[in-house]
Formats: sequence, structure tokens, C-alpha cells
Amino acid sequence: MSEMGVYLLENGVHMLIWVGSQASSEWVSEVFGVASPQHVDTHVCELPELDNPTSVAVRDLVLQTRIKRKNAMRLTVMRQHDKLETVLRHFLVEDRGVDGSSSYVDYLCHIHKEIRALL
Repeated sequence: MSEMGVYLLENGVHMLIWVGSQASSEWVSEVFGVASPQHVDTHVCELPELDNPTSVAVRDLVLQTRIKRKNAMRLTVMRQHDKLETVLRHFLVEDRGVDGSSSYVDYLCHIHKEIRALL
């Protein structure tokens, strides 16, 4: 994950927003109403309703994601280097391709086996 990014992760049970330490101050201000990523309140369960297109779009993304799931997902906001960051990393997995192809890790293991067989 890039320290300049902001990521939304949901797994049907949890919805997490991770804010990188170098995320755009302008974007953070438009979505969270604070001056910098370091000032993002991690104790909120909802995004603030701010009168700008970015805020409306992000809040709509969260709402539409919740509508598509049957159970209500609590929103957790975290900053880079927070203790909760390990929770987010636990949910990150490398998916297989939509066509059922191998993940990158599986591909590397396959290549490694092929090389070892040649030696």
C-alpha cells in the first residue's frame, strides 16, 4: 500500500478505511474535514457529511457497498502506523484471476519448482 493512498477494504463483515501518512491533505480535508492525515479521527463510525463532491462520492461508495451486503458493516477508520493496521493487513490476500488463473505467489512457486527441476 502506498503511504500517499487511502484504501477502502470490506469483506462482508468489516469495512475499513486506511489513510496513508502522506495522503493528499486536500482529499483528507474534503472527506474527513481535517487538515492532514495525522488529524483524521479514528474513533468515528461514520464519515462526516461535508458539502463537496468528493465527500458525497466517498459517502455514496460506503453506502452502496453496505446496501449490497446483507449485514450492516461497521466502518473503522485507521491511519498508517496505527495499531489496527495489522487487522487490515490480515485481510489482504492475493486473489486468483477471474479466469481461475494462479495468483502471483502461486506463479512464483511454480517457476521456482521448474528451475529446481532443471538444476
